[in-house]
Amino acid sequence: MFRVYLKNLKKNWKSGIIPPLVMVLIIPLIASIWPQLEEAAEVFSEILENQIYRAFLGSLGLADVGTWQGMYTMYIFIWLEMILLFIVIFFPSRMITSEVDKKTLDMSLSLPIPRWKYLLEKFMVYLTYNLLYPILIIPISYICTTIISGMGYEVSLNYLSLSYSVLGIWMWFFVLGSISLLCGALFLESRKALSASAAIIIGMYIIVRIGGMVDSLSWLQYLSVFHYMSAGSINQLSPLVFPVGDFFILLGIGMVALIGALTVFQKRELTY
Repeated sequence: MFRVYLKNLKKNWKSGIIPPLVMVLIIPLIASIWPQLEEAAEVFSEILENQIYRAFLGSLGLADVGTWQGMYTMYIFIWLEMILLFIVIFFPSRMITSEVDKKTLDMSLSLPIPRWKYLLEKFMVYLTYNLLYPILIIPISYICTTIISGMGYEVSLNYLSLSYSVLGIWMWFFVLGSISLLCGALFLESRKALSASAAIIIGMYIIVRIGGMVDSLSWLQYLSVFHYMSAGSINQLSPLVFPVGDFFILLGIGMVALIGALTVFQKRELTY
């Protein structure tokens, strides 16, 4: 039971833990330079008035960078988005295609389990390692904020808002990973799967920025996964409430894409 899951959990531990650890190391780095960032807050605010920066940052650019909460949120989630884009494009789409490339898929599918379960267990490994982001970010954020406060700086962090935001990032990993996995199941060829995955995911990233910058095209945002449960939007909520609607929209999209990927992989004739 869960043989494929446990095997791949052990096999992929390096690629699974290195990105979250790199992300977590950025937090004390930002904390260590907070005094300099606070002094330069006015300059940062003027820079963020530039439409180019606003387009790139989206709702994250609305943060009050004169506070630890605002500056921290902007920096951390910019980095998280960049790491996420790389992972969701390259990893799920190659769960199948890498085995096709290495000609090991027939051997893997000789296990006495359905094809769909084999693929689902591999995808569960991906989701498990991505849980490290919220698991590590929240306590490290608390430790760093406490240290800065102990040094005499007036800093605070809304941990409920942070929790909702990192949950939103994990939901992005799930939804975008499911879409990327579907591309792999449809094409069974690394280059085509990666191209399709990149086109869809980067396309959604671009249209949410365009929709947020141009009022007449604001409707475009609703076509992008990045519009829902974004850290910038969550931090602008007043009062702060859990974005239930966004959560279920993401859950629905992710489940449809995941079920689609499993169904295609189960039923299609594997010729390669």
